[in-house]
Amino acid sequence: MTNDLIRDRLSLAPKSPGVYLFKDSAGDVVYVGKAANLRNRVQSYFGSKSALSTKTLRLVGVVHDMEFVQTGSEQEALVLEADLVKRYRPLYNARLKDDKSFPFLRIDVNSDWPTVSVTRRRQKDSAVYFGPFPSARSMRQTLRLIRKVFRFRVCSEPLERKRSRECLNMHIGLCPGPCVGAIRRDDYHRTIERIVQFLQGRHQAVIESMVQEMKEAAERLDFERAALLRDRIQAVDMVTNKHESVTALTGDQDILVVAQNGGLAMVEVFSVREGRILGRQDFPVESTANLLPSEVLRSFILEYYAAASSIPPVLMLQHPIADASLIKEWLSVRRGSPVRITVPRQGVRKQLIDSVADSVSRQLVALQTIDERGASGRVTGLQQLKDILRLPSLPRRIEGFDISTTRGREAVGSMVVFEDGVSRPSEYRRFRIRDITVQDDYAMLREVLRRRFLRMKDESRAGNKSTRKWSARPSLILVDGGRGQLGVACAVRDEYGERRIPVVALAKEQELVYSERRADPADLRKDSPGLLLLQAVRDEAHRFAVAYHRGLRQSSAMASMLNQVRGIGPRRTRALFLAFDSLAAIRAASAEEIAKRSGIPIATARRIKETPGIGVA
Repeated sequence: MTNDLIRDRLSLAPKSPGVYLFKDSAGDVVYVGKAANLRNRVQSYFGSKSALSTKTLRLVGVVHDMEFVQTGSEQEALVLEADLVKRYRPLYNARLKDDKSFPFLRIDVNSDWPTVSVTRRRQKDSAVYFGPFPSARSMRQTLRLIRKVFRFRVCSEPLERKRSRECLNMHIGLCPGPCVGAIRRDDYHRTIERIVQFLQGRHQAVIESMVQEMKEAAERLDFERAALLRDRIQAVDMVTNKHESVTALTGDQDILVVAQNGGLAMVEVFSVREGRILGRQDFPVESTANLLPSEVLRSFILEYYAAASSIPPVLMLQHPIADASLIKEWLSVRRGSPVRITVPRQGVRKQLIDSVADSVSRQLVALQTIDERGASGRVTGLQQLKDILRLPSLPRRIEGFDISTTRGREAVGSMVVFEDGVSRPSEYRRFRIRDITVQDDYAMLREVLRRRFLRMKDESRAGNKSTRKWSARPSLILVDGGRGQLGVACAVRDEYGERRIPVVALAKEQELVYSERRADPADLRKDSPGLLLLQAVRDEAHRFAVAYHRGLRQSSAMASMLNQVRGIGPRRTRALFLAFDSLAAIRAASAEEIAKRSGIPIATARRIKETPGIGVA
């Protein structure tokens, strides 16, 4: 763009709020930005180059034309910016990686017999939408879950004429059978209301409603209905108990953290409802090279919450963002009530943010390692490991092992599984060390590997097709450590007659890979796909072990301190464990809440609150 053309365009720039669009030589929009004063903002790009970032210098170098759109306020400019980024997907704006519309669950609550369906278009109708989901897979997992807990129709055929016999869905217990008149309309609508509450995270309201209906059915001597409701209550309770209690938080809020590596970033939306984790969703974001994490978060919030079906009253962010007050206003308008944006600096909330951020960083490394170039990228990494480590075949199933302990106490081991370069969390296993009571990492690793090989041998002999898949043979075993850990792993493997399974060790700091087939560490470059894959497996094994160890350590400390309180024995300690997962949770609760949630007497709950170190921080 010539200096004369720049001056001409800048002279046309208004001094009002609005949006500016930069275009390249082909006329394509490469960047969209908003400003309170368009002229001043755009002039800043074409002033002194020393004040510009690397990304901005690259952007300015491709700009051949620009366009301005005035708005009535900076708030309107913010909304327009988000719409235009989604429409044009500019090269220099951070944006969600998947350019397809997000999938939603749609419930047509105002129809006579509502259905729950999948859609990628959120229309302005009377239906209730839930989402967006990061992928169709995650959305369908949610759909399968609620179909197991509740029964509802998914077919679209009209119900004016009754069927002569039940359909397959009713036969297998997934539909209440409105097509054959097996359920009354008001009962079906009550089920739909509960599904809506369940998807909103209001699990306690669902349980209380069903408990009341179960009692009423029992009083009417309708024991079949009461038994059905009892089973549903147990199902909802089981699902609810799978969600962690987040003791640092109360109420409803979303926690947003970001991890970056090169031109790709990942944002995790960690949704908390009624103080419990409703779900964790990861969204890849592209075009983030040379962007600050706060800029990535800002762009994500504008795109994600423009489509979100619900907005919580609090957003907790890892980093402060620009235009926070404007974005807060915009979110409040969309929600219909005030929304707060907070950035914790210290305390348990900051610890929670850091913990989530660490997890997301590891996921991003794994994603880039094994998924950056699709299946071909995974094969490249696996082939590299086969060649350099001199393996007999591609390491299609890699099992990673790690130990976590604090001076020998609460020692645990972990086993994670990667198949074809992709993690398989359903096959992860954790071990509580039984025989070692002193700090001896070698002995602990030996115990964990022996238990793993013993299970594999026992199930292989029995021809057991267990869903736990202990009998699956690894193509490669990876242990965290150096030559010492490698020697232990090889000895255990040989002890069980499995010499054909290769073993390697990955040492921290220098990231050296030791193999029994090589005298020297393997020649793997720091950025090679093979090493990155091994690092992803090692880091995931470490994360899984540390998380288990931390939970056991907190539980042990909590039990030890509760034993000091008069009136607290094993039964009441167990009840407190079920109600609260940490001392911090007990400190945050009142005596009345402790008594209500755990079922212990109020006098004992007050003694807990009065005990130094437990009820008093």
